[in-house]
Amino acid sequence: MITGIIGLGLLAVGWMYEAVQIIKEKKSRLGLKFSILYTTGSLLLVIYSIQVKDVIFTILNGLVTAISLVSLAYSIRK
Repeated sequence: MITGIIGLGLLAVGWMYEAVQIIKEKKSRLGLKFSILYTTGSLLLVIYSIQVKDVIFTILNGLVTAISLVSLAYSIRK
């Protein structure tokens, strides 16, 4: 469990950094198609994580989905 929490923390910090950069620059470096696929995939992983009752992956995928939504929003604005 400790390994999962550490991994969750490291991934969350990396994605938070990326989200801050997207917001500061007011643009996403990711393409629109990729953003749509990534956001959809992340959301499906959240649903799956909830179904299998895996708290660490539910939190991780929830954060990734939220951050990918930010990226998607900026990709759509382009």
